[in-house]
Amino acid sequence: MQVCLWWVSVQAIAFGNHEFDSGTKVIADLISGAAPGTILGADFAGANFPYLSTNLDFSTNTDLAPLEIPGGQAPQARKVTSSTVLTVNGEKIGVVGATTPTLASISSSGTVGVSPSPFGTTPTDDELDALAAIIQAEVDALLAANPTMNKVVLLAHMQRISI
Repeated sequence: MQVCLWWVSVQAIAFGNHEFDSGTKVIADLISGAAPGTILGADFAGANFPYLSTNLDFSTNTDLAPLEIPGGQAPQARKVTSSTVLTVNGEKIGVVGATTPTLASISSSGTVGVSPSPFGTTPTDDELDALAAIIQAEVDALLAANPTMNKVVLLAHMQRISI
């Protein structure tokens, strides 16, 4: 059986390291729609979905802090957050984002806080457990706020399969 998904649109995306390659102002302007110019001949109005990461602290960065909203809400365009809740056919589905904790050493994340820290390029079991604990805390918060939810998806860009 073949399924055509022409109607599916992006509802959330996880931050990866390359989003930060040109610095936090560039990514913030792209998300918010403040970036000058057009894309495919149209004025670019910003991301129509939230960017997610539960282990990044946007409040420490003047470019991204104004875009931050609390996690666990319905998807909001032009925002950054830790998680979102989709409703599909009346069913709530949690989506949690996570980004490689090596972000600060491989890209230009500026003053965005990255957890856990320290986190090496060859992480220890303790470092991996600390990352898992951050993600699990967000999952637990989603489930506590949505008692009927029985699905949570992790969108993660860890840069290395070993992470």
